[in-house]
Amino acid sequence: MLLKLLIKDYKNTESPAVRKKYGLLSGICGIILNMLLAGLKFIMGAITNSVAITADAINNLTDCLTSLLTILGFRWSTKPADREHPFGHARIEYLISLAVAAIIFITGYEVMRTSILKIINPEPLYFTPWAAVVLAFSMVVKLWMYMFNRKLGKTINSDTLLAVGIDSRNDVLINVVTLFSLFFTLFTSFVIDGYVGALLALVFLKSGYNIAKEALGRIIGNPSNGSIAVKIKEIVKSQEGVLGMHDLIVHSYGPGRDMASLHVEIPMDMTLAASHILTEKIEDALLKQLGIPVVIQLTPIDLSDQRLQNIICTTSSLIAKEYPYLHPNEFRIKDGKPRPILVFDLEFPLEIKRRNALALRDAVSKDIANVLPEYDCDINIEYGFSESPPQALS
Repeated sequence: MLLKLLIKDYKNTESPAVRKKYGLLSGICGIILNMLLAGLKFIMGAITNSVAITADAINNLTDCLTSLLTILGFRWSTKPADREHPFGHARIEYLISLAVAAIIFITGYEVMRTSILKIINPEPLYFTPWAAVVLAFSMVVKLWMYMFNRKLGKTINSDTLLAVGIDSRNDVLINVVTLFSLFFTLFTSFVIDGYVGALLALVFLKSGYNIAKEALGRIIGNPSNGSIAVKIKEIVKSQEGVLGMHDLIVHSYGPGRDMASLHVEIPMDMTLAASHILTEKIEDALLKQLGIPVVIQLTPIDLSDQRLQNIICTTSSLIAKEYPYLHPNEFRIKDGKPRPILVFDLEFPLEIKRRNALALRDAVSKDIANVLPEYDCDINIEYGFSESPPQALS
C-alpha cells in the first residue's frame, strides 16, 4: 500500500530514481517509528529502573541514525557516473552498511559495559503493566519493520535494507527477552536484568559483525550470484552460431551495476565479419535482458578435426556423468612422446579447496586414461567466479 501510494512506477526497480525512493521510504518510516519507541521505552525504563529497557531505548535511537544513513546512502549511491567515478557511486551503499555495523558495535559495547556494572551492583526492578504493554507494542512495530524492510530489500536487491530488516528482527527477540526479565521479578527477588542486558549486547555485536562481514565482502569482491551466471549462459548459448562458453566473470560495482567478461566458442571457419555480428548480438541481448554490459573473447573451435571432436565428446560425456559440477573447455592436442597429449581446462566451483581440486584432477585424468589410453592428459585447474548452486556439490 505504501509503495503504491508514495512511489510512482514502483515496479520499475531497475531505475536509480525509483531505487532511491525505496531507500527514502524505508528511512522515513524507520525514523518515525524508532523515535516513537525510544521515547516510550526511556519513560518505562526510568519507571521500572530497567537497564534492559533503557538499553533497548538507546538501540532505537541508534536505529534512527541508521535510518538517516539509509536515506543519505541511497541519495549518494544513485548519483550518476562522473569523471572521477566512471562506474557510478552504487558501492556507497556498502559503505553505509559498514557505518551501520559500526553504530551497532558501539551500542553493543556500551550496553555490555552498563550490564556488567548492573551485575556487579544489582538494583531492584519494578514491574508495571504499562511497561509490558510498551514492550509488546514495540514487538509488533519491530516485526512489521522487519517484514517491511525485508520485502523492500529483496525487491531492489539491497543489502542495506536487508541489514536494517535483520536489525529489526533482532529487536523483536530482544523485546521478548526484556519482557521475560520483567515478568521474572513477579516470582523471585533475583535480579536478572544485568544478565539480560549482557545477552542483548551480544546480539548487537553479532549483528554488527554479520553486517560488516557482508559489506566488506561486497567491497572486496564476492563471487557473483549463481542465478545471474545461469541467465547469462542461457542467453549466450541461445544465439545461433555459439558452440559454448566458459570463463565467465561478473564484476559488480554496486547493486544494479554489473558488467561481465566471458569466452564464447565459435566455429573456426566463421568469418571475422560474421563473428563480429554475433558478438554484437550477444552484447545487445545481455544488455537488454539483464542490463549487463559485457566484454567477449572469441574462442575458435575446429569442427573439421574429427579426431578432436570425438575426444571432446568422449571426455565431456565422462565428466558430465561422473563429475557434474566440473566444466571442461579449451580442448587441444599437443605433440608428445611417447603419446600425444590431450590438454584442456577444467573449471571448478569456488567451494572446492585447492587440495581437493588436485585430487579430483588426478581422478579425472585416471578416468580419461581408461577410455582414451592412446593419449596422455594435461589438465589445467580453473575456478569459476560465480556461486555454485548447492545441489552441484551434493
